[in-house]
Amino acid sequence: MLVRKEIIEEDCLLGIWEISETRDELLNMLSQENQEKAHNYLSNIKSKKRELEWLSIRVILQILTNDNKTVKHTPDGQPYLSDKSYQISISHSRDYAVVLLHKHKKVGVDIENHSKRILKIEKRFISDDEYIDPDKRVLHLILHWCAKETLYKLMNSTNIIFKEHLHIHPFHVEDKGIISASETFSTDKTTFEIFYEVNENFVITWGMK
Repeated sequence: MLVRKEIIEEDCLLGIWEISETRDELLNMLSQENQEKAHNYLSNIKSKKRELEWLSIRVILQILTNDNKTVKHTPDGQPYLSDKSYQISISHSRDYAVVLLHKHKKVGVDIENHSKRILKIEKRFISDDEYIDPDKRVLHLILHWCAKETLYKLMNSTNIIFKEHLHIHPFHVEDKGIISASETFSTDKTTFEIFYEVNENFVITWGMK
C-alpha cells in the first residue's frame, strides 16, 4: 500500500510503501513489461521476504516515474537506473520499502521500524563522543543508525566503518528536522545535511550530494 508519494524538492521524488500485499498482488500491480522482468528475476530468489521487498521497490518506482524503469547494481552493490534518468537510492525495513529519486544529485535514504534491537548493536556504530539522549535512547539510536546509513549511501566506498568514519553532530529529537553529519573517510571530510522524520511506525532519513 502506497503510504506516501511526494516531491521533496525540484527533481526529487520520494515514495514509501507499506509491504502488506502478497507476492502475486504486488506482481499484478506491475506493467506487463515489468512483470516479465520480475518473473525472470524472482525465479532465482528463494526468500519470500526478499521477493516482497524486490517487488515493492519496483511498484514504487513504477508509480513515481510512470514508466518501466530497470534497476541495476554496481559491483559494490549500489543501485542505479539503466537509462540513467534519475539517481536512485532504496531501502527496506521489516514492513516498509522506500525509493528516493533525483534527476541530478546523488541521493541516500534509509527507513527503519521502531525496535529495541538497536540496543544490541549500539557499540558497533556509536562513537564515544556522539550524544545520545538518555530519555529517548532507542529512538535517538535508530536516528543515528539511519543517518549513518544514508551518509554511507552518499559515498562511494564499501570500506567505510560507521563508528570510525561517520559522525553525527549533537541534536535533539523532534518529529522532523535536519541532522548535521560528517565523514572523515575521504580527504574532503565533507559535512552533510540529513533530513529526518519520525513516524509512529517508522523512522526515515534522506540526504543529497
